[in-house]
Amino acid sequence: MPSSALMGLSAQLDSDDTLTVLAAAWDVFTLAAQLSSAITFEESSDELQAMIATQKCIEGRSRLPLPTTGEPVPAPDPAPGAAGLTPYVQLLKHVGRSLTHLAATAEGSEEGKHSLVLTSELAEGAAAALVAVRGH
Repeated sequence: MPSSALMGLSAQLDSDDTLTVLAAAWDVFTLAAQLSSAITFEESSDELQAMIATQKCIEGRSRLPLPTTGEPVPAPDPAPGAAGLTPYVQLLKHVGRSLTHLAATAEGSEEGKHSLVLTSELAEGAAAALVAVRGH
């Protein structure tokens, strides 16, 4: 993935606009799900951890509203080795931090805030699983 696309998603996750943050989180979950699904059966991958990462990303994305603007970011082939997954792990962790911040600062129902916290935990869990895919 071009670093400009990663930086763009990272910048969107830091936005003051809630819908921009949620749309970027949607895109990160989508990219990470596609990535972890694609590498599940690579010879050097831990298949179980890849499937866990995919499942957490899909569940996290399902908790977010469908983005109403922008275009999907294409998922490229990852670089080899554990280092090839690092940008995606960092983005998932950034999603977790951004959603936790939204939950703490956004106006809305307690149920909505709780959902953001649960979704941030899914992002963190997906990041941890993705680290383990090629880290064994």
